[in-house]
Amino acid sequence: MNRAMTEAAGPDTHSFETLGIAPVPDRERNMRAGSLFVIWGLASASATTPVIGLVLKGMGLSNFVWVNVLSLLIGLVPSMLLAHMGRQVPIISMVMARRTYGIAGAALLSVLYTIVGAGWFGLNTDVGGQILGTIFPGHGMLWYVLLGIIQIALVFFGMEVLEKFYNYTALVFLLCYAVLAYYLFARYPFAMPRQVGAVNWGKDVDLILSFSLLAWAYIFPTVTRFCPPPTPAERPARRALYMLAPSVGVMAAVLVMGALGLTALRMTGDWNIALLGKSLPVWGEVSAIGVILAIAHTNAMNLYPAVTTLLAVNTGGGSSHRLLQPSLVIILGIFSTVLAVLGILDFIQGFLSILGSLLFPFTFILVVDWFHGRYYADSVSLFYRKATRFSEWFSWPAPWAIGMLIIGVILGDSERLLPKGLVHVIPWQVCSALFVTLIYYLGLRVAEARVQPREMA
Repeated sequence: MNRAMTEAAGPDTHSFETLGIAPVPDRERNMRAGSLFVIWGLASASATTPVIGLVLKGMGLSNFVWVNVLSLLIGLVPSMLLAHMGRQVPIISMVMARRTYGIAGAALLSVLYTIVGAGWFGLNTDVGGQILGTIFPGHGMLWYVLLGIIQIALVFFGMEVLEKFYNYTALVFLLCYAVLAYYLFARYPFAMPRQVGAVNWGKDVDLILSFSLLAWAYIFPTVTRFCPPPTPAERPARRALYMLAPSVGVMAAVLVMGALGLTALRMTGDWNIALLGKSLPVWGEVSAIGVILAIAHTNAMNLYPAVTTLLAVNTGGGSSHRLLQPSLVIILGIFSTVLAVLGILDFIQGFLSILGSLLFPFTFILVVDWFHGRYYADSVSLFYRKATRFSEWFSWPAPWAIGMLIIGVILGDSERLLPKGLVHVIPWQVCSALFVTLIYYLGLRVAEARVQPREMA
């Protein structure tokens, strides 16, 4: 890595983050594995996370546990590798993607994923505003505005403040939801969620991975770039902790919050245990605090990567005006909050889902290309090269990667091609993404085999 560039591109000593998409300087890389676990666990533990219990209500509690474990095992390897990639080269994933999808391809994908991040920010804010409005009615849009301001302020000050926010509020969040869980089991007769009908294992694994682990994994390098770089002397156990912490944090939250939603649905008829606060005059504030923290925890990890991803649309170098990042935080945060106030996300959730279907093949191809091409050994300046000719906008392997990505999206939406006996067993979106990634890798090997004889000649 070009150490001089990494140091020179670091943030100014301001109260807000101005790093942009530049490499994180070594002096700023001090995040520990414990903080990674807390950040991603709380980011995944949204007030909307228990809705997975509603979506999978017919499978029963024991099957719900098993499908989460299976999802973790399936998504673990690419997620661990992405977490490690951020430590190898301290840049965001959409800058990494320039080497695989080309400068133009990565810029286009950056626009799409910025929309996804801003959209989910608005969706979570909308849900949080509705919950708080139900607990404390009569305040109109005040809750939306309050949530928007809190979340924008957090992201405005950058990852250093976000890390402290997650660490300092983790216990408060857990206590709030522990109180709600206590009242759930104290006020309602316990009823174990039971299986009703056949379990669609394949579809359910796809659903959980797209809802949680593989929806977050491509953003892992955006956070792990703040972790110390790996060294030859680093103990394998320590390296494994950094690689595992984000994935285990995400899936632990989905398991616990989803199980609470599933159980609450069976016991009360409503998956949203936060709404218990409306019938608890003394503890309504507890529920409100828990909801605000849950929304803020999740949306910080929606808005922060959305801003850095949008910055990656700039196809030039890593440096930019020092006020660009904080300005985009405010603009994108206000835009996303307005979407929540208008309720416009009710009409574009399908669009967000379509964009999200890009994540499986995008993630797998990016990981394979990164380690096959050994990009982690290259100078960091290569990720910031400017295109001077048209061909450099889509330099190899970009045409091949983009082609396989498109095929992967088409295949992922074509599970009707499967025999009826396999539809409910095979996680088709994962399998189709793995298939196109294998074809992508074989194509790279074939291209290399053709180039080698020419070089020898």
